[in-house]
Amino acid sequence: MYKAEIVFKTPKDKNYFFGYYDKLQLNADNNKLLALEVDFIKRMPNADDIAGIGYFDLSDSAKRFIKLTETKAFNWQQGCMLQWVGPDCNNKVIYNDFIDKKFVAILFDVETGAKTILEKAIYTMHPAGNMALCIDFERHYWCRRGYSYEGIYNKGKNKKVVGDDGIWLLDIEQNSVRKIIALEKLIKIRPLSNMKNATHYLEHLMFNQSGLRFCFLHRWKMEDGGVYTRLYTANYDGTDIYLLNDSGRVSHFGWRNDRELLAYGALENKINALRRHKWIVKRFIRPLLPLYHRIIKDNSRISKTITGDSYLVFMDKTEIKQRVASSISSEDGHPSFSRTKEDIFITDTYPDPREGSLAKLILYDLKDGKEYILNELSSLADYDDTPLRCDLHPRWSLDGRYISVDTMNDGTRGVYLYELNRV
Repeated sequence: MYKAEIVFKTPKDKNYFFGYYDKLQLNADNNKLLALEVDFIKRMPNADDIAGIGYFDLSDSAKRFIKLTETKAFNWQQGCMLQWVGPDCNNKVIYNDFIDKKFVAILFDVETGAKTILEKAIYTMHPAGNMALCIDFERHYWCRRGYSYEGIYNKGKNKKVVGDDGIWLLDIEQNSVRKIIALEKLIKIRPLSNMKNATHYLEHLMFNQSGLRFCFLHRWKMEDGGVYTRLYTANYDGTDIYLLNDSGRVSHFGWRNDRELLAYGALENKINALRRHKWIVKRFIRPLLPLYHRIIKDNSRISKTITGDSYLVFMDKTEIKQRVASSISSEDGHPSFSRTKEDIFITDTYPDPREGSLAKLILYDLKDGKEYILNELSSLADYDDTPLRCDLHPRWSLDGRYISVDTMNDGTRGVYLYELNRV
């Protein structure tokens, strides 16, 4: 049986948060907890807003917030991609910023305060700390507002397809960047009729444990307003691209090891297959959508039963896939595996108004097939289902001893740190 005890909460003097669930918030020594500091939560960040960047010194009895620097490139869902940099994960952090009318990444030495401005804003870091994968955040502003940055409004990139869009590899040591996957190349892979006149974009890039391969999503907004999603994997340099799931439905995922990937979504079925055909979407699905949405709420248990959503384990570069964690099959969340025990993963749920708008922090043991609710946290209901929401986005420490979450449980944005124990 697993239990989690809260060992630290950020103070309420300001709002503190971190961002996405696949970033390392706690350093290797478990004594510095990274966070962003802001004085507002009731609106979206704008181009003039500044977030403080620093860490809570957990080795100090006062657990003070030590401010290191600032950023103008942040959002509520993913922060500024702040994280400790490998391989030591103790001395340097990296984050995104907006400097000289350009989105960039900053490599920051915590001990000396030295900054290195890198050529492109990052999306995900290689475990070794020597490279990162990037998307075009100027383009992303027009596709996914809640996951983008303010400051650049390039209307030339507000198109269905932007010719130079893709995925870039940033060599941090050389401070050089090169495109490794072109969006237009992906559109030509097993093309579907629903791709026509759709808005295409890329997001949610994530390296596996060794950094040899990564996964990512190719998404397109169809004319009916729905989003079709493909899950891909590729080598770190963009070669050997593999289409892992083409059901049209994938949300969040986490690598179990170098070969296995846990994702929340659906397998291919007859209902999902209908969305591949533009004429079916136009003539049948689109006219029925208003009635469907009045009766069935998005991401509800009923909608997930219809689409077949659940947690799935995929074996990279094979057709092998398996449904797992059936007890939480209706609960979309942000899953990640312990770096020390590949049979256990943590995830969360969105606040459920039927259960007091509580979001659950869950640990699941694949070996035993058991679910453990570690905590239930309240949200600010006015922000639920909006870009202002505060997902838990649970994150592991390197040694698997601690879990951190973002939460509005105390009425402000804050961070909770839990110590995990097996009893």
